[in-house]
Amino acid sequence: MQENFWQLTLVTNKGNTPTAPYLEFIEVCLKAGITCVQLREKSSPGEDLMDFGSSLKRLLDLYNVPLIVNDDIDLCIKLSAFGIHLGQSDTEVTEARSAIGADKIIGLSVSTIEQIQNSVTLPIDYIGVGAIFPTHNKPDVETIWGLSGLRQAYLVSSHPIVAIGGIDESNTFSVINSGADGIAAIGAFHQAADPFLTTKNLIKIISEAKND
Repeated sequence: MQENFWQLTLVTNKGNTPTAPYLEFIEVCLKAGITCVQLREKSSPGEDLMDFGSSLKRLLDLYNVPLIVNDDIDLCIKLSAFGIHLGQSDTEVTEARSAIGADKIIGLSVSTIEQIQNSVTLPIDYIGVGAIFPTHNKPDVETIWGLSGLRQAYLVSSHPIVAIGGIDESNTFSVINSGADGIAAIGAFHQAADPFLTTKNLIKIISEAKND
């Protein structure tokens, strides 16, 4: 499916926001060029999450942008999502691969070099490395990698790297330059005064960094 879908991922943070205005926000970012959306709503009840996920998937399909579901194999299957993103304590990768099939994408979060080394032989498609910088959205992160740590991760990994954690317009160039293939963000989009302009800028910065 979409090549380099991991280039710019918006991670959802809908919370209690009504679905209609939240989808309008997502659509603004879609029009500006996000390349993937990860559905990550830790506090939403299952039925609400299914309803929101279905609406989100319909919107993303209009723009041919893939949906990745965070840590919920059943929801991934029900939504016919593009793939799933797993944490270290979530469903085992081999079990997830068996459940969703060979044609779906699997991403895996890593927080140590050892976890990256262990991921080399796993049937995954990319790794999520984070947090690169301190972030209010995940205050309990195990590791703050920094740019030097990200560079180390790049040298060890055999999979594409999606970097996450405190990434915004001010540091995206350095993150890509340090070995990330793409970035995922929550705050950069949700806290933006102008989500359209911010998304445009992020896409431009990523492109410039890759061509540097």
